[in-house]
Amino acid sequence: MSDDQKNQQGAQPPADDQGQAKKDGMAEIKKKIEEAKRKEEEATNRQDAESAQHVVEQITTLKIAMNDANNKALRALADLANARKRMEDEKATFAVFATKNAVLEVIDMFENFERSMAHKPPELKDGDWLKGLELLQAQFQKFFSIHGVKKLEAKPGDKVDPAQHEAVMAAEGQEGVILDIFSAGYEMAGRVIRTAKVKVGGGKKA
Repeated sequence: MSDDQKNQQGAQPPADDQGQAKKDGMAEIKKKIEEAKRKEEEATNRQDAESAQHVVEQITTLKIAMNDANNKALRALADLANARKRMEDEKATFAVFATKNAVLEVIDMFENFERSMAHKPPELKDGDWLKGLELLQAQFQKFFSIHGVKKLEAKPGDKVDPAQHEAVMAAEGQEGVILDIFSAGYEMAGRVIRTAKVKVGGGKKA
């Protein structure tokens, strides 16, 4: 064996030291692998937690959006119902006032007719002429029934209602109380089309 070979052989560490170095190297590698796995698991757990939180936030956002959409839909339905009701009310009002003048003319004719009937001659009470007038009276009543025309209830002693009564004269008596009725008031389809003309008390004692 040459001197160089002897020197190289002498420079090599003992076999036991080489084995320990390998073990230490493998342990270090294993440690690094385990550390990498641990970090990967932590990252995965963080991602899972972040993903779960993101899902929860999305669900919360969707719930808020759904509630908002539901409230808007309910408001839209309520607005639509109110609009329909207004249209129906306006239609009813238009129908009433479109025929108001014609009905008022019929009321005037009816009142003149009633005044004539109140002064009919006694000798004609059983005649055909009177039966014809009674038939005409029934036709007036049928007309009023078809169009929803009713006479306003009013009598002396009632309180004056400005929506139904027009005070055309005042006299001594209890203030705001009807003393006499000059002409009846009428309503059609629940709406006053002619106020009653009345005499009211002015508040002075009789």
